Amino acid sequence: MKPRDTPPQHEWALQFPKIEGKPTDEERKVFTAARLELQSWIMRDFDKTMTTTVKAVAVFLLESVNSETLFCYPSYRTICETISIGKEKTVQRAIAALVARGWLYAWRTSRTDTYNYLFLKNEEKVSQIADYLTAKRDAREEDRKRRDWTFLTTRENDLGLQMSTRERTKMSTKSFNGTHEVFSSIESGEFSIVQNPYAVASYGDDTPYEVPIDETEAENVLDQICHGYAVHHLVRGTLKDFLLHGTLTPSRALGLLGGREAA
Repeated sequence: MKPRDTPPQHEWALQFPKIEGKPTDEERKVFTAARLELQSWIMRDFDKTMTTTVKAVAVFLLESVNSETLFCYPSYRTICETISIGKEKTVQRAIAALVARGWLYAWRTSRTDTYNYLFLKNEEKVSQIADYLTAKRDAREEDRKRRDWTFLTTRENDLGLQMSTRERTKMSTKSFNGTHEVFSSIESGEFSIVQNPYAVASYGDDTPYEVPIDETEAENVLDQICHGYAVHHLVRGTLKDFLLHGTLTPSRALGLLGGREAA
């Protein structure tokens, strides 16, 4: 039983079946596609209140939504135990953040019942996120062009340092993205990687990890980041989404993994 102030169906994020309680196979496909699209927008929400914990809770709730009723009602304890959140108060705050951002409508029929959750379209926030992502993408492209070439202007010879003709030299952008590299000879192109690129958090560097070129590389990177941790598949999925969109930093990864102590 929904309260009187329940948003109308045209504001719901997921499509209600034509015959209540009996979605067709085609309607189930549409439901799954809409749920994945909504998850993508929530994961990209740049608001400071949308922490990794809030997004992990949102992903779990989305996976719990019933395709026949379009809402779900897991208890705080169920959410805590499933995605390894220590306190129910943390889940309560995460759900409050989702409601405040307009992604979720929550209600319960009595004080002793668990909350019911209904996801909303939130078109205003989606538009803001789309504009933000476009601006970030343009800025990254400009930055990539700017640092694509590095000019070397000096070299050492028997007479000491002297100015030389400017040489355009392709240099790895890894050095700008948190990978610690030592170049023994820049002009000869020799270098050696002396540190694990996925352990930059120990150096106090919180630069985002480099975006993988494909799914295989993303999984390999996640294997190294998650090594030594007992990682739930929802948490790993959240890490992967951040990684593929260039927003996964060492501190954010440690936060999702539960700190520096391996399980």
